[in-house]
Amino acid sequence: IKIMNRRSFVKSAVTASAAALAGASAAHAADGGNGERQYIELRHWSIKTPEKNKVVLNFLKNAAIPSLKRAGIGRLGVFNHLPDKKYPEQSHDVYTVAAFDSLEQWQSLGDHFANDGEFLEAGSDYLMTEQKDPAYERIDSSLMIAFEGYPGLKKPRKSKDRIFELRRYESRNEVMAKVKIDMFNNGELDIFKKVGLDGVFYGEMLIGANMPNLTYMLGYDSMEERAKNFGAFSKHPDWNELKNVEKYKGTVSHIDAMYLKPAPFSQI
Repeated sequence: IKIMNRRSFVKSAVTASAAALAGASAAHAADGGNGERQYIELRHWSIKTPEKNKVVLNFLKNAAIPSLKRAGIGRLGVFNHLPDKKYPEQSHDVYTVAAFDSLEQWQSLGDHFANDGEFLEAGSDYLMTEQKDPAYERIDSSLMIAFEGYPGLKKPRKSKDRIFELRRYESRNEVMAKVKIDMFNNGELDIFKKVGLDGVFYGEMLIGANMPNLTYMLGYDSMEERAKNFGAFSKHPDWNELKNVEKYKGTVSHIDAMYLKPAPFSQI
């Protein structure tokens, strides 16, 4: 009886916050689906302590991912923030990356979670944290649509010590942001491929902070590989020609970047 009461309480809470829980979701099993542009959601879980970091990671591993598999949805990227001087307060934070073939696919997940008894039981430690001692501080969510030249989330090559970089290019207005995306679709993505820069996704921001912007993720075997490949990019003749095209000049007003480490169970 105690378990059933607890489950009923958690189910009510999940139903009330279905949209939030839907964000802790995964990509469709097929990367890029049928070639149509996917919607990509990036979530940032602000967490204060290593103990709470473990609670969130356990929830994603033991409750969210198995539930998504039961729903026929197959991929969730889960990452810890690598601390650095720029973001010292984020040393325990978690990021999730997910892709969807449609907005309807994303919207249906809230109801699925709310009616999945195994999910509710497996995630009870996370879902039942007290109001004065929550599992996390806040979740920030960003919704993007993938570039035409890179229409879906892709799982990069495997590496034991993989490092991921999340990069955001802000523009001074919406037109300049569109022009920068055009630059990626018509040359920059091809140069990335030529120099070995391994993309996970490239997204046009639809809803999120610091708009207008585009955001993308790259994977490396090491920081040395990153330096080598970006060095090759900056010296590549195709890039030096492309960046001097008049319409592409001045399209980016600010660049932000951070480094992430995949959780052992991450599906990306």
